[in-house]
Amino acid sequence: MHKKRIAALLLVLALLFCCAACGSSETASESGSGSDAEKTYLFGVEVYDTTDPECLMYYNYLRDYIAESFPVEFIMSDSVNTVEEELSFVDQVKEEGGSGIIGIFTADLEQVVNACGENEMYYVIAASSASDDDFNKVKDDPWFLGAVGPSEDEEYDAGVTMAECFLEQGAKDFLILSGGAADGLNSMHFHRVCGMLDTLADRLDLSYNEEVQELAESSEPVDVETGRDDVSIHISPGYIQMEPGRGYLQDALAEKEYDAMMSCVSIASVVDMLKEDVRSSDQPMLIGVVDCFSTENYDAVETSDGHGGSLLNFVHGKYASMCAPCFVALFNAATGNADLVNPDGEAFRFYQSFWTAETEEEFAEMYGYTQSMYVNAYSSSDLMQVIRVYNPDATYEEFEKLSEASDFDSVLQRIEER
Repeated sequence: MHKKRIAALLLVLALLFCCAACGSSETASESGSGSDAEKTYLFGVEVYDTTDPECLMYYNYLRDYIAESFPVEFIMSDSVNTVEEELSFVDQVKEEGGSGIIGIFTADLEQVVNACGENEMYYVIAASSASDDDFNKVKDDPWFLGAVGPSEDEEYDAGVTMAECFLEQGAKDFLILSGGAADGLNSMHFHRVCGMLDTLADRLDLSYNEEVQELAESSEPVDVETGRDDVSIHISPGYIQMEPGRGYLQDALAEKEYDAMMSCVSIASVVDMLKEDVRSSDQPMLIGVVDCFSTENYDAVETSDGHGGSLLNFVHGKYASMCAPCFVALFNAATGNADLVNPDGEAFRFYQSFWTAETEEEFAEMYGYTQSMYVNAYSSSDLMQVIRVYNPDATYEEFEKLSEASDFDSVLQRIEER
């Protein structure tokens, strides 16, 4: 029997069980029984770039895995980069009968939450973080469910981890792709670059001529003064899938050869450029990204650098089903159980961990746990345990525990216990 039909049947049985247990048609209605039990719920997925591997990774998991396991459908936004585009998508989801939105990106959290409230739709942030100020403005709004994703400390440590890895392999000439850290536009990228620069300074005893924060936020390419003749750092800002970021990268690669390239953004759009550059050089270049376990990065890991190794040597990042807790939150709220995820009437804020792969074998293993219909990091059976219509005894504490059990060891333990 088709998985989606099984899920729908389980939902009907679960709701009937709840109705019988409560002995109240009113309570059952609040949980989505009757005609609601057979309905398909629609949720929007708001992304900043419809071609970005990370955005597509999350959407594909929701569309190809979650929607095959539960009575739900998802629609993805166009590339959203302004408040106006964001509010337009809210209207679109409402017009199509949606119950809520998972935000991979938000230009203005307060405005989008207010717009969702006016349309009686829920909003939840996935795989990213909001500033304390932005979060506090909406944390008591009943239509804002919460946020799940790596913390600022986790983002900073991501930069530390990559720098330490390449330092251990003897790198001394570094190219840093700072992405949206320029002018502080993307706080995630900013913290990653700060982690890289601080680590290089500490481990190599460097003396910068500017504050680390200023270097990380530079919107122009910069050759960092390190205080050592045998160590060089070049920062190339901007998103490399577009100008001027792509041009800055081309200029940097043409200028000199580097021991290591550390990127805060996906390299999927420049794989051919990097492959040509590395293969034509006299030495291999270590390439690492703080990004995600996407199909595009898997392809880059399997691409030869022409020197006997992989083109992509290090991946520290997110994986597809990290957005699963946000689906749990929306589905609980849409079926009348918002109190499970917001028991005190305040939005939740859970933090998740990156995964790290330093070899082809490690990446392949981890990638497998993000793609399989049968052995997934967050499986449908895991999620049913914290959705009240499937498990009447589900609790907020269990929801929090599952959401934050995102590190690789926790996932392996969960898989072994299934």
